[in-house]
Parts: sequence; C-alpha cells; structure tokens
Amino acid sequence: MPEPVILVTGANGQLGKEIRDLAGQYNQFHFIFLSREELDIHQFEQVQRYFKNVLPAFCINCAAYTAVDKAETEKDMAMRINGDAVGILAAACASFNTKFIHISTDYVFDGNASVPYKEDHSTSPVNYYGSTKLKGEELSVSNNDQSIIIRTSWVYSVYGNNFVKTMMRLMKDR
Repeated sequence: MPEPVILVTGANGQLGKEIRDLAGQYNQFHFIFLSREELDIHQFEQVQRYFKNVLPAFCINCAAYTAVDKAETEKDMAMRINGDAVGILAAACASFNTKFIHISTDYVFDGNASVPYKEDHSTSPVNYYGSTKLKGEELSVSNNDQSIIIRTSWVYSVYGNNFVKTMMRLMKDR
C-alpha cells in the first residue's frame, strides 16, 4: 500500500520550508511541497485536477499573502491568496476526502481582549489583511465543514524575515 500523501502549499515560505525540514522524520508519509509556480491555488479547475491526480490524504495550507501593510494597497492579491484560494483548497479537500489544515492568524481579532482568545471568540479584524484571513477561514468552513484552522500570532523560522530574527539583529546592532 502506498504511503499517504501530504500536500503542502506555500512550499517556499517560512512555514513550508520548516515542514520540509521535518518531513524526513515522517517516512510513513509521502510529502509533496508546492510553490505558487507549481500549483496556482486560486484556480479552481487546476486545483481540482491536481487533487484528482494525486489524491492527497492531507493538505496543509501554508500559502499566504503575509505583507500586512501592503495588503491595504494590494487588496485583490491579498484576497485572492488569503481568501479565495483557501475556499478553493477546502472545497477540493471535501471533494477528495482530504483532511484540510489551514494556517491562519490572530489578526482576525482586534487585539483588545483582556483574556486569551478562544476559537469561538468574536472576530473583528482591524485591517484588510485580517479581513482577508477571516474570509479564508469562513470559506474554508463553508466549503468543508471538516476543516482544521490554526490561528497563530507569529511564525518563527530560520528562513525569511520574522520577529525573532529582527529582535536578534537589533540586539546585536544596538
């Protein structure tokens, strides 16, 4: 029996690269890492064809438009990746009985809570980036009620730019 396939989108991002580094420890699975050049996740027909050919057991969506400030001016691109594409992936997962795991953000909240947020906390994004991520969550759940959504505050990685690396650089320089 072949190994179950885990499809990881956003292969060239911080999280995608970290999962690639860890994949070798899970030989019971066959990982496929896809960049935007390899699969245009906002193209419904292309995603459906890919899923039909590969039949993944799991899809981990690490693809995201992460430029929070630029999302205010690149609204179409931000919504296409963070919103529409998430709904398309969730629908494909539902069609092919694939477990869907979507990485989202705490930007779906306004940040004014005095207690830790819970999954059923009311959402209230304060910027367009947060609105696009919330739209992705909503489309994920409406297209696949088995979707798993992980909201995170920060992604830390040896790859790319992130908060930890910035703080380390500033402490060294100053």
